Amino acid sequence: MNIRRLQPEDAAAVVDCFRRVYGDSYANELFYQPERLAEGMRERRVGCVGALSEDGKVIGHMAMTVHPDARVVELGNTVVDPTARGQGLAWQIGAGLKDWCIELGYRGYLHYPTTDHHIMQRQSVKGGFEVGLMLGYIPAETHGQVTARHAEARQAATIVYEPLVETGSGGEPEPAYLPEHAAAFVRQFALATGLERRWRAPAAALRAPSQTRSAQFARRGLARLTVTRVGADFDRRLAAFDEPDFPCRQIDFAMGDPGIEAGVEMSRELGYWFCGWLPGFGPTDVFRMQQVDRSRTDLSPGLVNPVAQALLGLMPAST
Repeated sequence: MNIRRLQPEDAAAVVDCFRRVYGDSYANELFYQPERLAEGMRERRVGCVGALSEDGKVIGHMAMTVHPDARVVELGNTVVDPTARGQGLAWQIGAGLKDWCIELGYRGYLHYPTTDHHIMQRQSVKGGFEVGLMLGYIPAETHGQVTARHAEARQAATIVYEPLVETGSGGEPEPAYLPEHAAAFVRQFALATGLERRWRAPAAALRAPSQTRSAQFARRGLARLTVTRVGADFDRRLAAFDEPDFPCRQIDFAMGDPGIEAGVEMSRELGYWFCGWLPGFGPTDVFRMQQVDRSRTDLSPGLVNPVAQALLGLMPAST
């Protein structure tokens, strides 16, 4: 067995691995499209580390996803062939991927443990910190990832920040605008992770126009609105982001925007609530909110760690 950084020519073997494990049910469509995956690897938007068997099959895999202007990467898309389980492959692959991230200059990464795996939740906070909880993030149809108890419900995932280097540079704390909603949680997360922030009060007056973009992830059943700037027209932008066919809906607010308070409050009026703090997910931190289709979502996921349990309490009684 050989663990190494994968190349674009390995993309088809990666897709074969996902099909063997998940059939056609994996939520990230990238791992069913070898040409697109190879292109992402060539353009360094995706980096993959894999375990290869003696006959050249990919039997284990984990990827990093690189976003423009972000100061952290996302790690995930972990898969291990059933024939190779019990050997600690996922941890070995993950170690190789973390070394790669450090080489690229990243100081931390985000990943999203599913709440259906208690061991994964416990492991995630040994070196990392829970900074969010996404309800309904995992489609119920993801084979091999749900128990019979939850077979009809979409599952949750925590958001975990893990530092790759020692935090606390001794320099000036990074400025960020902090909305009142869930402010205590965000302050707690920054303190726990050692990421120093200089919290600023959001502005009362809004600038126009808003800067937003929306994206839909059909396989995951996720629609996401990314908000770079909240302007005087944000109520119209928010109304246009009406995706009832997507059972999981998220809004990402840039915490470098002084208009964030107004945007968060408008979102709350439509039933959104705090989902997570994503440090360095763009040029500034990101304040994520969520809304879910309750009829299709497990609203009492098996949360192991106290931070995620407390975040569940932010969900309003009804939306």
